[in-house]
Amino acid sequence: MDIQAVSILGLGAEGSVALRALAGKPCQVRILARGERAERLRRQGITINGETYPLHVAEPGTEPPPQLLIVAVKGYQLGDALEDIAAETGPDTVVMSLLNGLSSERILAERVGQVHLIYCMSQINAKKHGQRVDFQPVGQIWIGERDGSVTDRVRAVCALLNGWVPCRISREILSDIWRKYLFNASYNTVQAILRGPHLWFQRIPEARAAVECVMEEMLRLANAQGVPLTWSDVPDLEAYLKPYPSDGLCSMAQDILEKRPTEIELLIGEALELAAASGVEMPVCRFVRHLVKTLEQANAGALERAP
Repeated sequence: MDIQAVSILGLGAEGSVALRALAGKPCQVRILARGERAERLRRQGITINGETYPLHVAEPGTEPPPQLLIVAVKGYQLGDALEDIAAETGPDTVVMSLLNGLSSERILAERVGQVHLIYCMSQINAKKHGQRVDFQPVGQIWIGERDGSVTDRVRAVCALLNGWVPCRISREILSDIWRKYLFNASYNTVQAILRGPHLWFQRIPEARAAVECVMEEMLRLANAQGVPLTWSDVPDLEAYLKPYPSDGLCSMAQDILEKRPTEIELLIGEALELAAASGVEMPVCRFVRHLVKTLEQANAGALERAP
């Protein structure tokens, strides 16, 4: 597979890291946007680790279809983005999602067809504020086919992305996505509630214990879904978080502090729906969802409006 053009939809932390990974590679990279946002991106570019990158910005579907489309919108934006994704997907376009959660590939497959999808699990440590993204050299990207086969297109995408951020091929990408989901749904939500940086979890055992309370329920849910994860699949949190910058924050904590909508429904909300269908009790996760939703609604002005 010869990848000559790559489109990126969504230029938050994940999309910006993908853009930086493609810098200097032998392909055209276009950022998909419309209207005022497109003009702003053309005018300002994006600054990653202090270096500003000019952007080739295009409306979805207005240029020849790319060989690779990277979807990096927030989970709550995916439904509104489906028509743009379909417009950008040509007969030979490979579509790859960088979204958190378990459902984005299913939703994308329903709109553009399973044949276009390869699966991805990214672990990055980036912080975005306005048009500036700061990325720490911690993490990597795993990609693979749903059935575990190693195809030419997976090899081509892996070779293209590998470099600034390590990219690897996985033969068990669905389990990898569940492992990430297990971690994100547990760590992101607890950190968002505490609003404390990684240092809290590196130094305070009770903070890690709170994360493990959520993880315990997530493991039971995974098993009920036929995914054979155990505690051996869960990294030792103290060791896992040690390389992370002590002042860093996960994306959901950043969203709470910046008073943006969060992906709580993509993480805990999705888990609770699966649990209800599987007969799995998840009282800790329900409690966590209530707390994050409270913070989210307070940020949105619920306390300032008349009763």
